[in-house]
Amino acid sequence: MTGLAPEHLADLRASGLTDDTITLLGCKAVRPQEIRIPGVESAYELPYHTLNGQPNCFHRTKLFPPVMHADGSTQKYDQPKGTAPQLYMPPLFPWASVAKNQKCELLVTEGEKKAAAMSQLGKYCLGVAGVWNWRQSLESGERFTIPTLDQFAWADRPVLLVPDSDAWRDEKLVNVLGGFYALGQELISRGATIALVKLPEPHGVKVGLDDWLVALGDLWEQDWPALERIALDDDRLALVAAWWQGWREKQATHQAIKQRDADDLTLTEVAGLYTVHSPTHAVGMTFDRLNEARGGVFAEVTITLGATELLSGVDVGLKSDTGQTKLASSLKGMASAIPWKLLLQRACSLVLKRHREGEPLRVLTVETPVEALSYQINPLVFRGKATVLFGDGGLGKSSLALLSAMCVSTGEAVAGIAALPGRALYLDYEDSYDVHVRRMQAIAACHPALARADVHYQACTEPLTALTPTLLRRIQTDGITFLVLDSLAAATGGDAGAEAATKVFRAIRTLNVGALILAHVPKSPGEGQEPSIYGSVFHKNFARSTWEIRKVQEIGSDQAILGLFNRKSNLSRLHYPLGLKVTQNEDGSQIRYESADLSQVAEMVTSLPAPAQIRNFLEDGTPRTAKAIAEATGLKLDTVKSTLSREKGRKWQMLGGAGQETLWTVLGSK
Repeated sequence: MTGLAPEHLADLRASGLTDDTITLLGCKAVRPQEIRIPGVESAYELPYHTLNGQPNCFHRTKLFPPVMHADGSTQKYDQPKGTAPQLYMPPLFPWASVAKNQKCELLVTEGEKKAAAMSQLGKYCLGVAGVWNWRQSLESGERFTIPTLDQFAWADRPVLLVPDSDAWRDEKLVNVLGGFYALGQELISRGATIALVKLPEPHGVKVGLDDWLVALGDLWEQDWPALERIALDDDRLALVAAWWQGWREKQATHQAIKQRDADDLTLTEVAGLYTVHSPTHAVGMTFDRLNEARGGVFAEVTITLGATELLSGVDVGLKSDTGQTKLASSLKGMASAIPWKLLLQRACSLVLKRHREGEPLRVLTVETPVEALSYQINPLVFRGKATVLFGDGGLGKSSLALLSAMCVSTGEAVAGIAALPGRALYLDYEDSYDVHVRRMQAIAACHPALARADVHYQACTEPLTALTPTLLRRIQTDGITFLVLDSLAAATGGDAGAEAATKVFRAIRTLNVGALILAHVPKSPGEGQEPSIYGSVFHKNFARSTWEIRKVQEIGSDQAILGLFNRKSNLSRLHYPLGLKVTQNEDGSQIRYESADLSQVAEMVTSLPAPAQIRNFLEDGTPRTAKAIAEATGLKLDTVKSTLSREKGRKWQMLGGAGQETLWTVLGSK
């Protein structure tokens, strides 16, 4: 007890330390001339030791009286400037042996005197100088745990963390108890078994471990097991656990920042959505809704740090140094270590350059690998392409489109309609959510394999071009592979002109998924005109495939025949017409789809391709001339002759010889 003043001894003894223990701890008074803190009249040192019990050249100093700072805080201890926190191991045990023996239960508390008081009673108790002083910092700012902790074997070791009683108060639950909680999680990651010991706090007066031991005296040993042990996954620690998860995420982010040395920004662009990523700083910037106004280019930017979103949907000018500086200043307050101004300038420059240049130039070669052409909805929609299904109102286009979406969701096939498995999104401009739910239930009632379908649904009121950025994000986030657009005229905002058609198909192309687009027909098509889509001719031109839908149904009948006729295909030959028999009960609670042979439906025959009409007419086996076939089918004579010649020997045969009239009949007839 080298030169300890009476107030020093009184302070140590107040923690229950005996004179023998004080001597073993090596406490000594600080000479007055060595005290450099104004207002401090005396002080004593608490030296720290190594695992082998030798002084490790680090100490903390207890101040008398404590120093009151201008901010209202009180400083009771001091340590040499520039030194890092250490683990306090009271030199009362052979700590090297304890460190190796995982069966030895360890206690950890805040403060040297508390650790010494418990160790004096035979418990292996370590001390940390503060709730967060189990971590050290390098000059670079990188943080790591006290190296001495690495010398302990932690696997399966029981550890009790004993904070002061006030750590459990609501206002200190995160700031104070959080430090012990984080230490506990660190030791759990090393294999230890952790519990927090809750000290009682009678009359709202703070109690430390040494205070509790002094108050109990000889009864401490019987009351110690009765103190509540709280596991880190206890519901009462939910608030601390949530805070710790966020804290751990930030630490991981900063650690990633320290370990990366590249400073390259990467830019990706998908349909007008630009993403800039900085691996060095774990920063992501997403630029959306680019538009040109007032001589500048503006965008909405969302900024993330690691997995944490810092800002969302903030307007920034890609050419505005003032705007970028203001935004960087806001971000600086959230993460000061990151060079926000530089990152923003470089990111805005990259996005502006790509925006002006457009898609990068690529070269077509025969060696370029590409995926084979395939159907997303066989035979209606090519993978990743847009098909328009058009027809008059009331034909069942919406129900058929919903059936297609359900097939995509389940990967099932119904009535010859097969789909690649994926996720479908139904964009509805015409009806409501409940209507489509009832239709879905009715279809599933007759097709149980589709009952597990789930189709994303979005009611729409704005033109598709206004919704594109939001839809693009939804498609990326939800993994959408197939889109139903119901309907085309509404998606253009009611504009039937060429410019509106161009914009809506540009938006559809931007979404980059297979699409089934429902469309109407003009009210009064011109005489002799082929069926067409309502609005601009570009609706047909931009679509990669178009199908017309027709219906035959007797009044009052539950059954209808749908005929689907492929009027255009840019990617393949025209597909043979598709027939569907649709049966719907009176209340609409059941809708069944089955295949149908359109050649057996008189009203549909004239819509079939010329070979099908001719073959259907000749099925009775009676030989006919080309003229008779043309008169019966309504086809032009030239069309009949060319079709008969092209399909001779495959679908029919020619009868008659030299000097005889040429007759035609189906193969096998005489």
